[in-house]
Amino acid sequence: MPRPRTWTDDQLREALPHARSWKDVCEVLAVPVGGKTFASLRNRADALTLDYAHLYGSGQRRPVIAAITDDRLRDVVPKCHSWNQLAMELGYSNSRSGGWRTRIEAHIDALGLSTEHFQGRGFNGLVPLDNEPVFTADPTPERLRVAATGKAIAWFSERGYVVSLPVEPAVYDLIVDSPEGLDRVQVKSSAAANRSVQFSRTLYDKTQTGSRSTGHYTRKPYEPGEIDYFFVVMADGSMYLLPYEVIGRSMQITMGKRYEQFVV
Repeated sequence: MPRPRTWTDDQLREALPHARSWKDVCEVLAVPVGGKTFASLRNRADALTLDYAHLYGSGQRRPVIAAITDDRLRDVVPKCHSWNQLAMELGYSNSRSGGWRTRIEAHIDALGLSTEHFQGRGFNGLVPLDNEPVFTADPTPERLRVAATGKAIAWFSERGYVVSLPVEPAVYDLIVDSPEGLDRVQVKSSAAANRSVQFSRTLYDKTQTGSRSTGHYTRKPYEPGEIDYFFVVMADGSMYLLPYEVIGRSMQITMGKRYEQFVV
C-alpha cells in the first residue's frame, strides 16, 4: 500500500515555480530525496498539469539543455562572468560533466549571444577580478629571515626529498630524508651588502650576569654532530647548501667565490 502523502497539491503548486531541481522541491516539502519521491512528485505534477520544464537533475525526463529557454539565456548570459557562473545560474549542478558546455555553447551561438566577456580558463572564475590586487607588497631584506625556511623547504621538496619539521627545542630547522638517511639542516639567511652570514646560534646562559639579573644571551658555534648541512638564502636570491664540515665552528662567513661550488 502506497505511503500516504505528507504534502498537498497546493504546496506542490507553490514549490515548483521557485525550485531549480526536484531535490529543491523535496526540501521545500520536507520529504526524502530519492528516485521514488521524484517519480511521485512528477506524476502528481503531470496530473495537475503543472509546468516543471525548468527543473534539472534526477527525475527530470527532458535533457537539461532542452529545459533552458531562449529568453532565459538572453537574460543570464550577459550578466555572467564565466562558464561556471552560467552553469550555476541555470541550475546545472555539475558544469564539468556530460558535455554541458559544448551543448549550451552551441545554443548560445545560435542566439547570437557573446561570451567574450567570460573570464577564467574553462570553468574557472565565478566572480571577475574587478578589485585591486591585495598582495602588492615588495619583498624586503627584513622579511628574508622569515621566508628563508620556506625557500629551503621548497628547494628540497621540488627535488622529491621529504622534509620534516622538528619539535622544539631543536638545534636544526629541518630534517630531510636523503638517500643517505635523515639529515639535519639549519637554515641561515643574510641581506648584508658584504654577503656575510652569521652561523652562530644564540643561547641563554643563566649562570652569567648580564643585562638581566638572572643571566645573559651569548653567541655560540654549532658543534660537530649537531648539524649535517647549512642551507643559506641570500637577499639576491642565491642559495647555498653547505656541509657542516665546510663551516665547522666558524660563527661568521663571507659568501664569496670560495663557496660558489655550493650554490644550488
